[in-house]
Amino acid sequence: MYWPYASARRASSVKGDGGDQGDSPCQDTIQIAQSRDATLWFALSSKQLQVWRTRPCELSVQVQRTDFSVEKYGENLCAAWRSDACAIVVRTNRDMLLFYEVQVQDTLYTYGTDAQSLPASQHFQHTFQQMPGEQFYMPLDTPTGAGAEIQLVFRHAIAVEPRIASLVAYDAYILISTISPPAVQLMPWPDLDTSAQPTVLLKDLPWLQSESLIQHLTYSRAMAIFVWLSSDKAYISQYSGQWDGICFCEEQEQNTKLLVAAVNARFSLVAVGDSQGGICVFEYQSVEDPVTQVATLQLPAPIQPGNVLTIASTTDGYAFFAGYQHGWALWSTYGALLAHSFRDDWDSCTRVFRDEFMFGVRSAFFGPSNTELFLVSERASEDVVAFTLPLVKSASSLHMLPEEASNAILLSDDRVMIYRGYELQDQSLLAQDNDAWRHVMIPSAYLASHWPIRYASLSSDASFLAIAGRRGLLHFSCESGRWKAFTNPVQEYSFSVRGGLLWFQHVLIAACDADGEYQLRLYSRDTELNNAHLLDLIKLPCAVQYCFLFDTSLLVYTADNSLYHYLITPTDQSIRLRLCGSISFEGIIGEPARIRAMSWILPPGQQALGDPAQDLSIASLLFLIDGKVVLLQPAQIGDQAQEDVSYDLQILHTRIEEYWTNLQNRGPLHDSLWCFDGHSIAVWPSVTSIVGGITHTPGAILQQDTYPASLLLAKGAIVGMECHAVVRRTIDTALWQTESKVTPFLHTLLRVYLDRKQLDTAVDMATRWRSLIYFGHSLELLLHDVLEQEADARPPIAKEDQRLLLTLQFLDHFEIALQIVAHVARKTEASRWPMLFAAAGPPNQLLMSCLEEQDTDTARQYLLVVYEMEAREISIAMTAQVLAMLAKNTDWDALREVLSFVRSLDDDGERFHASLQALQPMLPADSPLHLNTTELPNHLQAPKPALVSTPRRPASQPKRKEFDTSSSPIPRTQLLQNASRHASLNLTPTAVPVWQSNGRIVMAPSQVQRP
Repeated sequence: MYWPYASARRASSVKGDGGDQGDSPCQDTIQIAQSRDATLWFALSSKQLQVWRTRPCELSVQVQRTDFSVEKYGENLCAAWRSDACAIVVRTNRDMLLFYEVQVQDTLYTYGTDAQSLPASQHFQHTFQQMPGEQFYMPLDTPTGAGAEIQLVFRHAIAVEPRIASLVAYDAYILISTISPPAVQLMPWPDLDTSAQPTVLLKDLPWLQSESLIQHLTYSRAMAIFVWLSSDKAYISQYSGQWDGICFCEEQEQNTKLLVAAVNARFSLVAVGDSQGGICVFEYQSVEDPVTQVATLQLPAPIQPGNVLTIASTTDGYAFFAGYQHGWALWSTYGALLAHSFRDDWDSCTRVFRDEFMFGVRSAFFGPSNTELFLVSERASEDVVAFTLPLVKSASSLHMLPEEASNAILLSDDRVMIYRGYELQDQSLLAQDNDAWRHVMIPSAYLASHWPIRYASLSSDASFLAIAGRRGLLHFSCESGRWKAFTNPVQEYSFSVRGGLLWFQHVLIAACDADGEYQLRLYSRDTELNNAHLLDLIKLPCAVQYCFLFDTSLLVYTADNSLYHYLITPTDQSIRLRLCGSISFEGIIGEPARIRAMSWILPPGQQALGDPAQDLSIASLLFLIDGKVVLLQPAQIGDQAQEDVSYDLQILHTRIEEYWTNLQNRGPLHDSLWCFDGHSIAVWPSVTSIVGGITHTPGAILQQDTYPASLLLAKGAIVGMECHAVVRRTIDTALWQTESKVTPFLHTLLRVYLDRKQLDTAVDMATRWRSLIYFGHSLELLLHDVLEQEADARPPIAKEDQRLLLTLQFLDHFEIALQIVAHVARKTEASRWPMLFAAAGPPNQLLMSCLEEQDTDTARQYLLVVYEMEAREISIAMTAQVLAMLAKNTDWDALREVLSFVRSLDDDGERFHASLQALQPMLPADSPLHLNTTELPNHLQAPKPALVSTPRRPASQPKRKEFDTSSSPIPRTQLLQNASRHASLNLTPTAVPVWQSNGRIVMAPSQVQRP
């Protein structure tokens, strides 16, 4: 759901004129890390510690250690923030811990000895346009505001005698792993009033499987767990007065060591990287539940990335970043490769290429809103502290709406990109160069104050767009191209959207948090964006976790595990929400915050004729909780709407990143369910069969080579996203391009049913898309894939497992079957023709079937196969049949092409004249194709063609070389390439005017002047 775009920016502490920031040169960065609130980040080098603001990205303070300090305490190795961002601890190579206090003071000016000292940046906000998020940090009462001065004050230096292996900050403590002896200890921060905890030797922990020292420590505050890594084992531990944990990973390969780990708290995942470039992802729920491996982040062969140096996860959990010794890669939650820097054509870039992070990353983190990736290059970079790579993300990562399968929205820092491929014609949809994305710039004034964007919603007809940031909201008309913002800034700042943003026709429905009061607000696109023009306002007892629309029903899931059903009822002057009922899922749904998407499944009869007040007790519900697709079906339905309803719970699929439904629309697979697990899409053709208990297994599994962003069911295609870097000798940076790739899925779906020998189901499925202009192309892909697999299989596929004959039987249900076979034969290797036509029938019979249907174009395609596979007499007879049909239809261009093809088959023209001879009985008396038999040689009964003066063969052109076919046979495939050059036809003088009208004059041999 995340892809790089544009080019990376460079955070440098070197001035533009080449001078250094301060009195010391910029040094190679060892580590970068952001504070918990993501407003600050530090950059650590061997002798420097810098603190930067995130927005705007600027250096706030820098500490340069003296030579005496370095000699006494050692060089910097790593550092960590305290949870409140008020202190930083630095570990040195002499096992010292240096503590720095981060002080924030309000000031209007930045004073210094430098003559270029200027007023604070807040005084320039009226002169320069502010970037996204900069206004939010401007007020002086904000701790990290741009008007505040940040200072680093050295406080303590503490020696750790047992020697330090690794450390991590943990609330009021620092967890330290020591070497001699192997142990762990909790050290309190010096300026906090906390008591010290005793050191625990590793040998005293019974759940540790070895006494190897802990080389890496990671802490997740959200999950309250630690990840410990030894050289060959990984542990998950928790501390509640004493240490408890489990071993969840053991390295199996020799000479492979576990190096780094990262926690994805949103999906309860732990990623572990090793020295061979492998990354394994595990799912952890609790100490009692077993830890299972759910994904492997493996780069395609033959890439050799080297050691895994760092792993980072987005705050929403939808992406992993991995920095390797020789490059980096970006992955989705369950292992879809989104982007990487490995390539073989680096020699095509300029010699002064400046994106050193493309060749290795040692430290990284995702910035606020996850639309920026901060990177430290593994290579030396004298003037760059860190690189910032911009990212675009799918709006589904903010608020997933499965019903809006055809709408794809991408978000960057300053714009919204809307996919408009559903508006394209069928013939242009699959074109590789079509640009179906509309870029909508977000007003800079709104972004400056309310960045990042937290919600984005597009109406079902793609006419209106709405976005919401930290505060307020905006909406946009795709037809007029105009934004509407609040006319009263006080009203804009008075609430924030929390729980969802939806469109019902021209009405915008927003779930809001207005200073602790939870509301549902209805705004009209046709009126000013002002609270005085609210169509309706509903107060709720607690915060909204998720909301979605189904037809005229609004479903709202709240933080107290309750589902509210509202009916949207238009009135004469407004639109109102009428509460139809509510139901509690306490005891069924454990954590409402983990619900990422929901769907509402009503029986067809209830949806068409039933009472909406009864919907809540009858409907089945589909939840996406973490990575599980869960179906809840009502087990008991009472006579009264208020009676309790029990549910049967069924897990349909696990490890799902996103799913789509089409329950409100009509057309092909209108009630289907599509689930993407990072590698493939599981398809249930009918949700009704799931609810009815007929089957819970997917009907088909479609493998994907791109990340699906949109599902165009009406067009039988999946819109996938792919990303690649462009490097040129004329630029010193890599340009990232994110493009959409439309892939038809019909042939893959049909292949699944044919493999199961479900012929009737496949025919019914294909009939739904037969009106598409590329329907024939999909059938060609189907037949080609089956033929290629079975023809090239080694050892050969058993006869009972072959599907070629069944596929041809399937094609016979459609009138274009003969065309499909001909096109596939033309596009595949001739070595596969015997298998194809052994199942499809002799090519001469297929050719005759085409002529019976007056399909001369397809018949001409079969002619090549006939000449290759059939006897000479049959091929000549078939040629005569085709020529006769073309002459009858007066299709002279096609006729000339056939004659050119036949003439090129042999050097002496024997087949050519024999075909013309066989054609004579089929021609009417006045046909211009009658031969002048008085001039034919006796052994051929047709004259050998002579050179003629035509535009294609001037009279001055020498005779072509005569080949000795007995000693050097000419391959037919070579002769076919020159077919149009070698054909000529001798006509009687009376036939010349007929051919003049066709654009070519062929003179009789008696009229050609010999030199």
